[in-house]
Amino acid sequence: MEIVDINSLREFLYGDQPLHFSYKKADGAIREAVGTLNPDLIPDKFKPKDSSRNTGTNLKYFDLEKEAWRSLQMDASTVWV
Repeated sequence: MEIVDINSLREFLYGDQPLHFSYKKADGAIREAVGTLNPDLIPDKFKPKDSSRNTGTNLKYFDLEKEAWRSLQMDASTVWV
């Protein structure tokens, strides 16, 4: 696995396939996720209602395993893909 920055993670999450990644949360716990930002991979009932951009250091992504929106704070997290 490789450590990535927020811009790379955002780019990977918009890919054609779900992204398997892990991140270290602020409390030190490691969270594994399968997520996406690609609208074609998000079930219709969970698609965003507005067109707000996902910017800054707080990254929102759709967790395909939990079927829920999640977020991570990149300035407090280490992310591996």
